[in-house]
Amino acid sequence: MRHYLDRSSSLLLLTLSTIMIGFVASAFSRPYYLVSSTAASSCRSRPAIAAAFSTSWERSSSRRNFHNNSPPHHPSCSHQGVAHTRRGGASSLKFFSSSSSDNNEPKQDNEFSTKEKQEKLLLLDPKAPLRPLLSENSQENHLSHYTLPPTTLGKDDYRPNLKKGQRVVSFGDVHGDISALRTFLITAELLDPESTNDEPIWAGGETICVQTGDVLDRGDDELACFRLLATLARQAKKAGGALLLLYGNHESLNAAGLFQYANPGGNSEFDKTIGERIDYNYGSNRWRLQFAGNEPSRWASFEPGGLLAENMLGNMLVSCVVGRTVFVHAGLVASHLKEGNVESEDGDGGKEYGGVSLLNEQAREWILKSHHGDNNNWGEFGTVEEVIAAAQKRAKVASETMPDCLGGGIGASSPVWMRDYSQPNDREPKNPKAKDMIAEALKESGPDVQRMVMGHTPQNKINSALGGKAWRIDVGASSGVMGGTPEVLEIIHKGGDDDEDIVNILTVDGKRISGKERMVPDEVVMDFFDLKR
Repeated sequence: MRHYLDRSSSLLLLTLSTIMIGFVASAFSRPYYLVSSTAASSCRSRPAIAAAFSTSWERSSSRRNFHNNSPPHHPSCSHQGVAHTRRGGASSLKFFSSSSSDNNEPKQDNEFSTKEKQEKLLLLDPKAPLRPLLSENSQENHLSHYTLPPTTLGKDDYRPNLKKGQRVVSFGDVHGDISALRTFLITAELLDPESTNDEPIWAGGETICVQTGDVLDRGDDELACFRLLATLARQAKKAGGALLLLYGNHESLNAAGLFQYANPGGNSEFDKTIGERIDYNYGSNRWRLQFAGNEPSRWASFEPGGLLAENMLGNMLVSCVVGRTVFVHAGLVASHLKEGNVESEDGDGGKEYGGVSLLNEQAREWILKSHHGDNNNWGEFGTVEEVIAAAQKRAKVASETMPDCLGGGIGASSPVWMRDYSQPNDREPKNPKAKDMIAEALKESGPDVQRMVMGHTPQNKINSALGGKAWRIDVGASSGVMGGTPEVLEIIHKGGDDDEDIVNILTVDGKRISGKERMVPDEVVMDFFDLKR
């Protein structure tokens, strides 16, 4: 299997051994810092501190991180309520409640149940996942903002039997542009235009929407985009509709620790939204060291088993069938699906179509597991080389275990990378085998799947090729791509004569253009728009 690091190892090595050496070296000269609950409450610019810092906790250690007589000040905070003593060459740190009752005397260990102590210690366990710092063990479950409704594989990702007249809409790559995303959603009649991005209101009723991936990279508002989409997805489910998010190649890249397409503004958003909260709730920034300065907030969020794995990424899909349409980021070929399709148990020669669900299952199993093993949240490394080696290993194991449906690279025949049906833009595909390939893939997608909808390759307008079988809906709307005008694909299931589907393109000026008007010319031209993305 072709892995990202096979093609990107030089980039990763350069990144980890140049830009990050300064970070790593300076980190060794900075002692581990901790903050108390009193300091937390006095620092209004920070989020609420984790519950662990609201009760007493004591730890003795001879680690070099605790070698100073007093912990350094947390930014913008004072260290009220922190006691620091020396015991036989080892330092002891005590945290006690900021409550004014009982003369602020620290509680004794026996005042807390074993379960409570385990929950508190979890937050400072050097090997534990970082997720609890932003979820169940903190006063605010920050990760809940990005939580998608649970997806049941074989049901939510395979919906061939829709009611007559069911409305289905889809739009393509967002790439961190919250303005473009908002325009997509309003054009699709899914978002109340009077509502805000922070408090959006679903206006789509029972509409099913599929966003075909690449929310990440090239823009400054990636987390804001995911938050908006996740909030609407939860509301949509309650209303009887659905908003499904697919993986794109940029979600795969981020999960593998490859951030060459990330904007500085996007990295800053991750650091302010995720990283600084962990610093504060954990009481230390030493957790960052294990990522060797390679965007630790972003990497910790999207790596397998990471901060957003369970609640968001684990509920995203590689592909889905809705009515007579299969949706995917880049494309599907028959070989992607055949493994999951089996003969019907009825013995009638029929087929059970599990190919799409198998792809989704493989992606889910991979993203939910921490393949790198334990964390090193205390940043206990002996040398700069150890830090870099650990980060390289972390990236390599993610890449090596990545399933084929998410892996690949430029030119690979992968569901998130291929361009056989979409390149060149606004023309018939240059691959002479594309027509046969897509026909076979549609046959393996479901009993009556007639079209494939994909993003990935920017077009000037939404269009269809290969006799209406390939719909290309990435219009490069993000300002980080080409600032194209957002358009939305709309399909009305069995809405036409003889129960044919009605396919329209929705435009920002309120028009509904028949899909028949967006068939590309039946000719093959030289590729002039090969974006190496």
